[in-house]
Amino acid sequence: MIASRLLRTFFFCFGIFFFGMSSAASYNQNGLYGLKYGPNLAWSLAGNTPFVWGQWLPQATGNLSFDWIEPLNGLPYGNDLDSRASFLRFNTELVLSPFYGGFRMGLGIRPFQANPQIETRFVYENYTYFNSNVEMTLSSNKENGNIADSWTADWITNRLYSNSSVDYMQNFAFWLDLDYSFGNGGLLGGGFHYTLVDVNTSYEGKSYDYTRNIPVFSRDFILDFILYGCFPVHPNWALSFYLLSYNTGYSRSSAGTYLKEPLSYALMLLGPSFTWDKKLSRATLMVGFWEREKKRYYKGRLSQQFLIHLQYQRNFDFPVAPVPQR
Repeated sequence: MIASRLLRTFFFCFGIFFFGMSSAASYNQNGLYGLKYGPNLAWSLAGNTPFVWGQWLPQATGNLSFDWIEPLNGLPYGNDLDSRASFLRFNTELVLSPFYGGFRMGLGIRPFQANPQIETRFVYENYTYFNSNVEMTLSSNKENGNIADSWTADWITNRLYSNSSVDYMQNFAFWLDLDYSFGNGGLLGGGFHYTLVDVNTSYEGKSYDYTRNIPVFSRDFILDFILYGCFPVHPNWALSFYLLSYNTGYSRSSAGTYLKEPLSYALMLLGPSFTWDKKLSRATLMVGFWEREKKRYYKGRLSQQFLIHLQYQRNFDFPVAPVPQR
């Protein structure tokens, strides 16, 4: 009991100081802020934590990412991306958190010189659970209890590094995004993402996706819908918002009973963003609210549904001389 309380206190404090968050839960969904044609390198710390401990598991991630933006018209290496940019994008990223570590690789294309702009991407993710794959309740019944009993921070932290295992997870994601740029760094966008989940687990298929804070089956899919924006109010200040909805699949046995029920929740964040050092550094602080679609999957209080989020990103300035604009 004492060890459990100490572990819970550690994660809460870790969340308070680093505002741990899922790398996916960021208004900068496409990662285009501060990028130029050609090579780009950046690192970030990001996170969220609830105001009141209970249902939401605080998260913390550190990322090191490399992007190569290959223009489809001309070769303006070193120049900032413009609102009508058309390009191929290759991305690779190292990810580290207290619960998992791994990498992502992605390939995307923006084929049209237009504003608004459409981008399609394929992203492959590979993670290792650091003795943190815990068994979840994925179907409510008398034998296993209610999903709301296990989909809590206490359930997870009481089992981390003890009643858990080292396992592996890989995801195959397909993204379709639409962005509209209205100048001076302003952006409004939305997206639809479909992710195939593959978890290596011995818990009869029951597992947890820490990157999205949602229980998943060993063979599952996740649909997420996003709306995000950044509205400049000063050369260095902007107002940012982010809306997200996650939805997982379901699985039935040969007898027709549920092995896993479909799960979902929504997340809303709003707050200021500040850039400095020639816009190479950006910090964003947002507060928000999350809610599960089905009330029977939630046993917490209203106060446990409020979050605070902080993200810092630093871009490196590659020594690539900009091509003069004509």
